[in-house]
Amino acid sequence: MHNVPEITETFRSPVNISIQPFFKDHLFEGKTVLPAVEAMQILADSVNAGHPEIDTADMTDARFDKFLYIPHDEKEIAAFCDIAVHENGDISAELLTKTTSRKAAITRVKMHARISFSRHTRKISPLPFSQTAVLKNSATRIDSRRIYRDLVPFGPAYRNIQDDILLSRDGAVATIHTPAGHAGTLGSPFTLDAALHAACVWGQCYAGIVAFPVGFKRRQIFKTTLPDATYISRVTPLPAKSAVLVYDIWIYDPEGSAFEAVSGVQMRDVSAGRMKPPEWIVAHRRFA
Repeated sequence: MHNVPEITETFRSPVNISIQPFFKDHLFEGKTVLPAVEAMQILADSVNAGHPEIDTADMTDARFDKFLYIPHDEKEIAAFCDIAVHENGDISAELLTKTTSRKAAITRVKMHARISFSRHTRKISPLPFSQTAVLKNSATRIDSRRIYRDLVPFGPAYRNIQDDILLSRDGAVATIHTPAGHAGTLGSPFTLDAALHAACVWGQCYAGIVAFPVGFKRRQIFKTTLPDATYISRVTPLPAKSAVLVYDIWIYDPEGSAFEAVSGVQMRDVSAGRMKPPEWIVAHRRFA
């Protein structure tokens, strides 16, 4: 049984989440939700503010439990970050919000994201681009315009897979171009976000479900991705239980230099079966 090191210190810090105009393009069933990649950046910034010695480019045991819905025309959301320091020096951080029921006057706390930052993780050796960016089995091509029309119906700010996505039973390969302007200490959030779109497409084709990210085992950033730049993402499916899809994701630049590795990405249907893949992508299964 895995023993979690004891907590030696806890503190809570307020977080005012500034609502960027492009957030309105990140949707779940027509409602605006905070992207998981933005939650990662918020937690990393909160940890760095109190513990600048922590390498927040190395994250473990992430969970994304509940969507943080963004009300229409909201400029800022009041949230808070709970940070725990463990006896071995590791730090865990949670992004939470409070809501109060007007009728019952009951205050509820929702946890939206949780990430650990370890001082003791072993650095990953990046895999060569040649080993990951080529699909072994015959692949089919899907136009990115069709992806954002039918499979990942986000607004223009989050339509960052370019050209055709390559899809086979071995995984997916996508070309990503990040928008100009927005980036944080973890790099452009749009890069990993778009790589998750590719994983979602693979799940719709081969598992027959519309899956959203609910966690990952580890994310390591070797170099921060930049705004207005092009990257290549490889998504590799791993053995998993039927209800949860698991992937490894690698992100490179076009010259083959590794920028990120995300292992054990967990994705599942969070719509209680309301969202279904269109028949045309399921039909691709017999060709890809």
